[in-house]
Amino acid sequence: MIRLVFIITALLATGAARAQTADEYRDRQRDLAALASVFGELHHIRRLCEPRLESDVWRERMKRLVELEQPQPEAHEELIKRFNNGYRNAGDHFARCDRRARDYAAGRARYAQRVVRNLAEPLREAAASETFLVTVPQATDDTD
Repeated sequence: MIRLVFIITALLATGAARAQTADEYRDRQRDLAALASVFGELHHIRRLCEPRLESDVWRERMKRLVELEQPQPEAHEELIKRFNNGYRNAGDHFARCDRRARDYAAGRARYAQRVVRNLAEPLREAAASETFLVTVPQATDDTD
């Protein structure tokens, strides 16, 4: 019988594939809160600058982040608070779409990319070190 071997690296967004220390958890929550704040800022600026083109794209990304992360109630509230504060803060600084608003949004998007890379690093490390082998038997033909 020929066996197929599949190498599966399954990592969950919640970090369940690898145990987290208390410090790692706090760092992750800090990064998630920073990302939520940036999403709020970008949501405001996107609504100013491109109201007809996917104006809710950043709100939808925030919803997806919360869905994937499945935070505890306190952490969930903090993420929503940070998104709303980011939205309000951007509103205080940018009442219209201009070069300054677009440049700010571009800078914040670059910052968000760094935060996402930071959040993903432990998952990449786990994928490199925790490969699971699953052996699946191939169907055999019993008819002769």
